Amino acid sequence: MTFSEKLIRLRKREGLSQEALAEILGVSRQAVSRWEQGTALPDGGKLLPCARHFGVSVDWLLDEKQGWEDLAGTGSAPVEGESLVICKNWHWYLSGGIVTGVGVLGMVVMGILSSLFPVVLTEAPAGVEWTRVYTGLMAFLKGNDVEWLFALWAAVALVGFWLLAQPSLRQRQERPGCLGSPRYAAGIAAAAYGCGQTAWWVQQGKNGDIALLALFLAAAIFCVVRLLLKLGQEPTGHRRQERLIALLYTAAQGVILLLTAEAGIGLVGLVLHVGVCLFYVQWEDPQCMNHRFSGR
Repeated sequence: MTFSEKLIRLRKREGLSQEALAEILGVSRQAVSRWEQGTALPDGGKLLPCARHFGVSVDWLLDEKQGWEDLAGTGSAPVEGESLVICKNWHWYLSGGIVTGVGVLGMVVMGILSSLFPVVLTEAPAGVEWTRVYTGLMAFLKGNDVEWLFALWAAVALVGFWLLAQPSLRQRQERPGCLGSPRYAAGIAAAAYGCGQTAWWVQQGKNGDIALLALFLAAAIFCVVRLLLKLGQEPTGHRRQERLIALLYTAAQGVILLLTAEAGIGLVGLVLHVGVCLFYVQWEDPQCMNHRFSGR
C-alpha cells in the first residue's frame, strides 16, 4: 500500500478535505494533491506532523509492504475511524437535521391545512378558450396567497439537506469540475426557470411573451450544448461519470421547468431551480462555495 493510498484513506477517514489537511500541516493544497497523486513526498518537517495528526508511525506511512491491516491489528481501526468522522461532523448532522425537520414540518402542516380547509380555484384568463380548475394543495396556496410561505419552507428544507450533505461533499477530492465555472450551471438554471415561467404566462393568454419564451429557450439550449462540449474535453477516466451527473442535473432542471410551466409554481419553482443548481455546483467543485463564503 503506497504512501499516497494511505494518505487518501486517512484523510477521508477523518472527513478532511485536501484544503483542511493543508492548513493543518501548513502547506498548500497543491502540495497535498501531489502527495495523493504519488508525484511527490512530504519533506521530513511535514512527514512527522502528518503521522502524529493521524496517530500513525512514520515507518508505517513510508513502508509500502505494510497495509491497512497492519495498522488496524484487530480490524477495529476502520470502525473507530467511522465513529471519529461522525464525531467530527456532529454539528453538520445536528444542524442539518433540525433545519430539514423544520422545513419539512412546515410543508406538511400546509398540506394538512389544505385538506382541512379545501379550496377549489377556477381560472379562466381573458383571450383564451380553456378553463383551469385547481384543487388540493395548489388551490390552497393560490387561493390564500401563501405560495411564498410554502416556497420559504421548501428553501429551509433544501438548506437542511445541504447541511446534511456537507460531510460527504467535503470528502471529495478537489479537482476542476467539468463546468470549469459555476456560470454554466447557473445559466441552465436561469434559462430553465425563464422557460417555465414564460411558458406559463403564454398559457395565461399573454402572447406578447412568446418572444421572451423563445429567448429563454435559446439560452437553455446554448447552455446545454456548451455543457456537453465541455464534457467532451474531459479526460476519458472521468467522462462517463461527469456525463451522467450532468445529464441528471439537466433532467432535474427540465422536470422543474415542466412543473413551473404546467402548474405555475413560480416561487417554489425558483427555490427548486436554485437549490438543485447549488448542489450541483458544490458537487462539481467542493471548494467553490467555501471560497465564496470565506472571501478567499
